[in-house]
Amino acid sequence: MATPDPDAIWRLLNEARFEEAGEAKVAALERAVEAADAVGDPELVNYALNGLVDAYEFSRDSTRLLVPFARLLRSFDTRPEHFDAYLTRSLYWTFKWIVDSMIEQPDVPLESIEHWLQEMRRRYAEAGYSMHAPAAYEMQLAFHTGDYDRVARAIEALGEAEEDDMSDCTACQFTTLATIVFYAEEDSADAAMEMLEPVLAGEHSCAHEPHYGLALSLLPLVELGRPAEARANHLRGYQMCRGKEDMVPMIALHIEFCALTGNEHRAVEILADHARFFDLDLGVRERQRLLEVAVLTCRRLAALGFADAAVPGPGGREWTASGLHDWAEAERQAICARFDARNGSDHHSRMSACVVESTPYDEPVHLGLKEPRAVEARVELPADEPVEGPALDAAIDAAYAAYDACSPDTWKAWLKVGAIADRLGIELIAEHRAEIAHAESARADDPEAVESGLRRAVALFGTAGQPGRALVAEAFLLIHRAETAPDEVRAGAAQVAATALRLRGEHRIDDRSLHTSQVLAMRAEYLTGDPAPDLDARAEALDAELADLPDRRYALIRRCDLLDLRARLTDDTDAKTWLLTAERDVARAADAGWAVARASADLADQIGLAGDFEAAYAVTRDGLTALGDEPSRTIAAKLHLQAAEFRMRQGDHEGTYEHALAASVHCDAVGMAVPGAVARHLMGTALVELDRRAEAVPILEAALDDLPDAEAWRACNIRFNLAEAYDKQDDTRRGVEHGLAALALMETRPELGRAPLYADTLFLTGELLEKLGEHDHALEVYTRAAEAAEEIGDLTSWARVSRARVWLLRTISGDAAFGEGLQSMAHIAAGLIAQRADRGLPEEVREAARFELGETYRQHAQLTFQFLESQAGEPGLRRDEAEPVLDLQRRALAVFRDGPLLLERASLTAHQTMWLLSELGDAAGAVETGEEALGWLASPEHAEAREGFVQHLADLRGGGGAV
Repeated sequence: MATPDPDAIWRLLNEARFEEAGEAKVAALERAVEAADAVGDPELVNYALNGLVDAYEFSRDSTRLLVPFARLLRSFDTRPEHFDAYLTRSLYWTFKWIVDSMIEQPDVPLESIEHWLQEMRRRYAEAGYSMHAPAAYEMQLAFHTGDYDRVARAIEALGEAEEDDMSDCTACQFTTLATIVFYAEEDSADAAMEMLEPVLAGEHSCAHEPHYGLALSLLPLVELGRPAEARANHLRGYQMCRGKEDMVPMIALHIEFCALTGNEHRAVEILADHARFFDLDLGVRERQRLLEVAVLTCRRLAALGFADAAVPGPGGREWTASGLHDWAEAERQAICARFDARNGSDHHSRMSACVVESTPYDEPVHLGLKEPRAVEARVELPADEPVEGPALDAAIDAAYAAYDACSPDTWKAWLKVGAIADRLGIELIAEHRAEIAHAESARADDPEAVESGLRRAVALFGTAGQPGRALVAEAFLLIHRAETAPDEVRAGAAQVAATALRLRGEHRIDDRSLHTSQVLAMRAEYLTGDPAPDLDARAEALDAELADLPDRRYALIRRCDLLDLRARLTDDTDAKTWLLTAERDVARAADAGWAVARASADLADQIGLAGDFEAAYAVTRDGLTALGDEPSRTIAAKLHLQAAEFRMRQGDHEGTYEHALAASVHCDAVGMAVPGAVARHLMGTALVELDRRAEAVPILEAALDDLPDAEAWRACNIRFNLAEAYDKQDDTRRGVEHGLAALALMETRPELGRAPLYADTLFLTGELLEKLGEHDHALEVYTRAAEAAEEIGDLTSWARVSRARVWLLRTISGDAAFGEGLQSMAHIAAGLIAQRADRGLPEEVREAARFELGETYRQHAQLTFQFLESQAGEPGLRRDEAEPVLDLQRRALAVFRDGPLLLERASLTAHQTMWLLSELGDAAGAVETGEEALGWLASPEHAEAREGFVQHLADLRGGGGAV
């Protein structure tokens, strides 16, 4: 077998430095060590071993680094001449990883860890390093064994020792201390968050931070009553660690947070994302953490009644929650037993038990992601609560009282009657059974169950000699069947109305059943989609009749229904607004919060259509206030969704987010999939506007799943935002996928292909393709983007994409592209000059054209300079030859200053002019340009920009002897 090529090994080692952590990198470096051993070059072997140690540290099982490190240390002790400064420093740094890995490996005796900790102290002292790092790892060992007195001493030593090159990065120091404080002390969430704040604020970071800090912050934030921050940190943080084998502790913290905050479904989703991790050769402690959160999640599922739910687990198969729980719990206990045996105490197993036995927090943390539909609480009696006859009488009295008071919870009261009767084995009279059948239909989701319950109620009310109540149930049945059998329902509605009048003539119906059946029949007729022309007149007449009963709450509520119906029947905007306003007033008189809320929602729509979004928002707020705690999820969802839309129109992105989040929760609770997706779209868009794109990604992706074809524009907008967000997270390829998917959808919809979003998506996708090096594809997309922007008359977008196209042509074709590029820049400028001069255009359009014109001149100058420099040859460009470039830069500066100062661009252009003049040997001209800039930057608010020019002038005068 041929000896490996040393140069190839060096190249492999260099390339591996930039690879993402994972088993692929580990395998490559294991091969590099084998090849280096075959070559026999000691320095090459040491570098290969050092690379492997690094790969192991950031892999799924960091304990593997012990073997290659032992080889390195032995070589350092025997042949130190083969260790340069880089390898020597790496060796000392790795001592920390060694101690940490030994702590995490239960088969390593405590005595060995103490030995290596002492060896670390000795070698650090000999090398002149501080005792800061040894104190930090003594602290971690003490925390692991539960010796909190030693933890305190180590923290004291840590504070006394000076930080140096061997100290952990600042970010890791903060998160390590936060971990120890939070888990070792009671009521320490505040202290932990204080330590985490610099990491969360981005002041300090490293390969594992802020990933770990974000995950660690979740439970402290919940304990401190800061759920919004916990939600944000979960949405942002999970995206950062998802799927990464070296980040099991972070993933486990996210699962634990979800399992304890009412997001058990999300915990299962994250477990599913990482089910393959169960079968990986993880480090022992990482495996224990995964098992702990699996047990916790399965316990929560069992507590919610889902012990038989499918949960992904080891072996690539579905487990039941109870089955996975039993397996994971046995594995967890076995690992804990190994640590306890090594540590000589049960501290480790007690800490682990605290995780799996955790109780959920009282208040859920809604994440904005899709939640399972809420299960309507069944009316059940506690199994151990004795029930006697008087309880049934009391329940029946309470149900009638609820009916008399027009309570929205009347159906629950009747279901309680049924539950008590079943417990006592009592056969209820027909009237009570009819009420229970009606109540069961109100709770049912299945259309057949609803219809069956109502038909049973009609028959039982008839048997009970209650024809009025039977007629009301029959009217409800008509509403239920209005869309499926419109002809029958129209005839049935007329029959109900006629029967009601006949029963009144026979004195066999009370006023409430009379009016209620008539109102419901009219509602059913409207819902068929083809009501009789006189329906509004009949509704108006019945409303007038009910208006004579102002002291009857049922009459007021029925009037609300009639006014709502009449508002739906008219196309007259003023009449609709008047009717809805009247409905809201009547609802208030009835003290019916849900009716006030319903009228407010419809009234807000009307006001919003007129463009008064502030007033419309105020109406939605009134509706939400009136709704209070009433269980009207559908109305609450609509009001919050409207409020989110109105806040978005007003540019209040925080308000948009909060209302859209609330809307999504209500939509999910009642299974309103499409409105829920709309709410998530608004949430994600608001987060993008707030520059919180990492949080927006999972929200927007969840929205995509439930959008129908009719919401194609919304789906395209979501994909546009995802494309931009993924690019910001350095996942440009996934961003391109979303951009191309949006374009594919828009190109099947002619109306979308002519919208500004189409041109914007083309431009963004072209930029991402260019970033990926797919230049030919990017050029084709840029060309289409320019055409689309020109077609819709968006000159500023056309200018931006046309300039991008010029530069890409230069990249593709080199000097051959200069001619077309210079002509294009001039053409772009001409179009912008014309738009800027058009006084008939809105000021914001003309101002946008001003910015783009200045930027076009500036970039035209850059391109011209490149062209002239290429023509000048070896001598270089002379001052007089550069005049076209300087002229374009002067034009750009004049445009940026002609109106409200465009500070950033004006300053950039002036500095570029100074640099160019200096390079051309015209130091005096450069100084003159800088001094002129100081003149137009005289205002106090431009102090920072002035400092930049003062420094630039000082550099010129110091280096060139200018005046």
